[in-house]
Amino acid sequence: MGSSGENCYRNALIGGSLGFLTFGWDAGVLGGVLETPEFQSAMNYPGTNTFTMIASVFLLASWFGCMIITSFGMRLGRRTWIIAGCLVQVVGTIVCASSFSAGQLIAGRVLIGIGNGFLTSMIPIYVAEMATHTSKRGQGVNMMIAAASLGTALAYWLDFAMTFASTQAVWRFPVAFQIFWAFTTIAFIYPNPESPRYLYATGRAEEADAVMERLYGHSITNKVAQQSKAEILASLELERADTATLRIKDFFWDTSSLQIARRIRTGMILIGVAYLMGIDMIFYYMTTIFEVYIGLPAETASGLSAAATTVLTITNYIGVVYMEKFGRRSWLIYGAIGQSVFLAVFTGLLSTPTSTTAAAAAAMLFCWIAVFGPTWGPVTYVYASEIMPLRYRHIGFALSVSCQWIMAFITVYAGPIAIANPSVGYKTWIWFLVFNVIAIPFVYFFCPETRGHSLEEIDLIFMSETLRGTESAKILEHGDGQSASDLEHGDRFASVEKPISKDVKDQTLFSSPAKEVTEQPTNEDVAELSGKEATV
Repeated sequence: MGSSGENCYRNALIGGSLGFLTFGWDAGVLGGVLETPEFQSAMNYPGTNTFTMIASVFLLASWFGCMIITSFGMRLGRRTWIIAGCLVQVVGTIVCASSFSAGQLIAGRVLIGIGNGFLTSMIPIYVAEMATHTSKRGQGVNMMIAAASLGTALAYWLDFAMTFASTQAVWRFPVAFQIFWAFTTIAFIYPNPESPRYLYATGRAEEADAVMERLYGHSITNKVAQQSKAEILASLELERADTATLRIKDFFWDTSSLQIARRIRTGMILIGVAYLMGIDMIFYYMTTIFEVYIGLPAETASGLSAAATTVLTITNYIGVVYMEKFGRRSWLIYGAIGQSVFLAVFTGLLSTPTSTTAAAAAAMLFCWIAVFGPTWGPVTYVYASEIMPLRYRHIGFALSVSCQWIMAFITVYAGPIAIANPSVGYKTWIWFLVFNVIAIPFVYFFCPETRGHSLEEIDLIFMSETLRGTESAKILEHGDGQSASDLEHGDRFASVEKPISKDVKDQTLFSSPAKEVTEQPTNEDVAELSGKEATV
């Protein structure tokens, strides 16, 4: 019969974590073997351009996978896309592990990347939508990113262990082991149901009701389950009344009543900036940075790379524990401040290379990683997955993640070429420093707080006054300030951040005041939506 109740969320959390572990594994596994003689000989000693293409094509393919989700994300369920992504990764991994040329390896990494695009676009949405505790939603999505860091660390440690071997297994076994993570992801996701929010959004109300009963452990007529359903349907009705389609002009000057384009744009910029801060440049070339640019011995560089990824993993999981203690904005603003300081010192130390400054530069890099771990690494994913409206969640979040892959591709492909250029060299890091700095005012001015609100209540943050008097809006507002999950579970953080001030609601990025809505839901519409056979 499949999993039910808390088991559903547990399976989603574990399966989602394993799916993100495959992403981290890919980033780490190549970073630790690129300089090994066995890999170099198998790839016929590739030049710098081929070298960077092998590493970065995965990122470009991941972007393509996200674009597939934006176009066809509602054709299949969240769960189905996750399983499909794992299977595509398995095929790509087989191609990579059996490669005897750079061309074959690149082809395999394209397939892995496409599958990764499916996973990273859908897993955070699925986990967030399966959460029945408001206070656990952020921690759950955060755990996905922590799992990606764990995958990177495990891959680097396995690479380090394999440096003591002397056959092609030095790189082929670590690459092939990704198949194990893909199949374990499927093992946890397969028994789970589809997201109820996806089912309601596609008009499959009876199936959605059945899933809600499994998640809450009550009949759909139970007060808690019924209120949660009413919130979802009210949110969908508000989106339907606001506009039927996304308009390109709204991405520059959003006049819609729910600020849909603004919300998507904010997620895209936030995640794009996070991956222009230098994280992929650091982790794809960690061993190379320590060995070539800082000047450490090969074994020391490999060991330090594994240690650095372990630091990222530990700090990621610290972020999971304390995710809901502070607001999303606090994590991001103070994280960007700390990262800017450490990266500025790191860049300055590289400008005067000596054995002493090399050790200090390595320490600064560790400090930067420790700050990025609980802040800009996971919180950008959490925030972007939360602010997207339900009907456009797959499009908005996939576009946000696609910005990650485009920016990561640029840095992973162009970064080593720039550093290798004698006239540029260490100055390349100034580029990354700029984005660490500009992240501070962006979050402060353009990212309202979302902690403590259900996914449906977040619509209220962006809603115009013209919609606030509708019956659907009143359903989301709750006279007592508590969501359905809060009523049952008494979440500690349920009431935190509940009040939504006009100042926060009116924050906007290149947008004008919302226009009048020409179509509003009537009382009869809302009454019909709350029925069991409602369609959206």
